[in-house]
Amino acid sequence: MTLISIPNLHEELRTEAAAAGAPLARRHITAGARLQQLVIWLPAGGVLPEHGNPGEARLHLLIGQVRFVEIGEGRTHTLAAGDLFAVPDALHRVEADAESLLLLSFVPEA
Repeated sequence: MTLISIPNLHEELRTEAAAAGAPLARRHITAGARLQQLVIWLPAGGVLPEHGNPGEARLHLLIGQVRFVEIGEGRTHTLAAGDLFAVPDALHRVEADAESLLLLSFVPEA
């Protein structure tokens, strides 16, 4: 595996989003036999729209602060930089309270 600089990746994703006029940017950084990893950049006020759980998953907030909202469950989890969160098997969305960089690690369902 190649060494990945999180500060450099953060800046690259921010720049890509700005150049594309996109509300977020993401990069798939690992594609092993099972474990998948995705880095997601969100600006302050940005939203990762409603979606389902990709399988067994953990969300590590590297930079910023986000709210993880479980749709239909009435639960919101506030995550700060450094937090590691087990993603529940429920529809959810992620709302950024500050510019944020997230690392999603997951094993897709077969």
